Amino acid sequence: MKIDEAIDTINGKPTVVFVLLLIVFNIPQQALTILSVGPNLYGFMPYKGQWRCLSSSVTCLTQTLNNTVLTRDTLCGNASLKLGTDFVWDTDGRTSYAIEYGLYCEREWIYTMTNSLYFVGAMIGLSIGGPIMDIYGRKPGLYLSILVTMLAVVVEVLPTSITYLPVFILARMVIGAGGHVYFSGIQIYVLESFPTKLRPWGTLFYAFSWNFGYLLLVFYGYYIKTWNILAAMPGIMLFVSLILLRFFPESPKHEFINARSLERTKTSLRWFAKFNRSSFDIDSLVLEYEEKEESEHELNFIESIKEFVKYGEMGKQTVILAYQWCIASFLYYGFTFSWSRLSDNLYIGYLYAAIGDTLSVVIKFGIMFVVRRRLSVFGSYGAAGAAFFIAIAPVAFPKSWAINWEQLWCLGGSLCVATAWGMVFLHGVEAAPTTHRAKINSYASFGARIGAICGTQASWILNWSKTGTFLIFGMLSLTAGSLGLRMPETKGVFPPATAPDVRRSYKKRDGHDKASA
Repeated sequence: MKIDEAIDTINGKPTVVFVLLLIVFNIPQQALTILSVGPNLYGFMPYKGQWRCLSSSVTCLTQTLNNTVLTRDTLCGNASLKLGTDFVWDTDGRTSYAIEYGLYCEREWIYTMTNSLYFVGAMIGLSIGGPIMDIYGRKPGLYLSILVTMLAVVVEVLPTSITYLPVFILARMVIGAGGHVYFSGIQIYVLESFPTKLRPWGTLFYAFSWNFGYLLLVFYGYYIKTWNILAAMPGIMLFVSLILLRFFPESPKHEFINARSLERTKTSLRWFAKFNRSSFDIDSLVLEYEEKEESEHELNFIESIKEFVKYGEMGKQTVILAYQWCIASFLYYGFTFSWSRLSDNLYIGYLYAAIGDTLSVVIKFGIMFVVRRRLSVFGSYGAAGAAFFIAIAPVAFPKSWAINWEQLWCLGGSLCVATAWGMVFLHGVEAAPTTHRAKINSYASFGARIGAICGTQASWILNWSKTGTFLIFGMLSLTAGSLGLRMPETKGVFPPATAPDVRRSYKKRDGHDKASA
């Protein structure tokens, strides 16, 4: 019996074990949403630039009486107005690290740079975390990523009176490194433990958890007015997950294919059999592994990297996934963040984001169980591209409407991009061999971080030419979707174990090689 057949037999029916597995491992997923997006809330400056004169300030009051336009730009350009003497930032009683560190006016570029360095940290972490999980196991990599992130959160929330801005920025980078290693590794663990027919459920729950993180961010942000406490909430969530993680076994696929330990594989399978109340006789289980493949998978780190060249199909697949993730992330951060501009209330804006992404989960639910992976990826990106092209049309809505033609189709496009992102993730994890799965997923996520950094600067392109921007976004979407057709089909198919298996999957790309339940 193959390892995939054993997992399908033991975990063939959804039981309470899957609910526990998804809940425990997606708590940090919700924390990552807050870690990624939260600084826009408790940084407060880009969205809440209101200020008011101090009643005792003659300079500020004089300019007000002279009908000077008291905007944020004129304030920053007026050297005669000083914070704390002539004016104060009006934050409705909330604290902000941007204000406490003085990241406004001529120093606001540091605020933007800090957000970008978060993703730089993610790229550094992913380049290290992927190989660790392939060599030492999924759980050691998850433990390390949570511990590193928790430590960085502790440093991040230190009062500004006892720490320094460079330390805060470094902490943000480390949070990006640890958080995204977990982001990459946990889905690998979940999908490797799920039977073939239930793999989409893991991706759907992951997507919902990201959206639920938005709701938690709105809830925490509304009731918690001190930025240090708000920023500490993800650390508490990570601590809870760290405690619960120890009760779960290592991925049985990693134990068998990467660690080459039959006994440890059976130990993991016994845990799942116990919670699923399976009567399967694991003690007498004989797992099949071809001798040729067994010698090929005994590789050190350097040799495993060389296999990306030796087996060009796997290298090409990794490049395609990295590009697809890059484009999805670029468009997601370039447009999904625009949900917050639909309302003057910052919390309502993020609530829009959660609702919008939840709609994408509903779309994914219908697609994943019906449409083949390659076609679903192409269709999601294609729909996004079409939406951006349609946005170019000169259609005018009544001025009384809360949304215009461009916003309508851009939001529709971002919805399709969010759908494509989930589809690409599932397709990529299923297509990657177990021996290289964490590395491939990390390299693909590396591409996503590049897209995220570029996406946050998408407004520069928009200022250049709105029509040109939509054309570029539409073409990027279509190319990402078209490249998905060059990948092997994975719906209902056992994932490859080694790099040679990837080559074989490309040779029968148009087949459907159904896995037995």
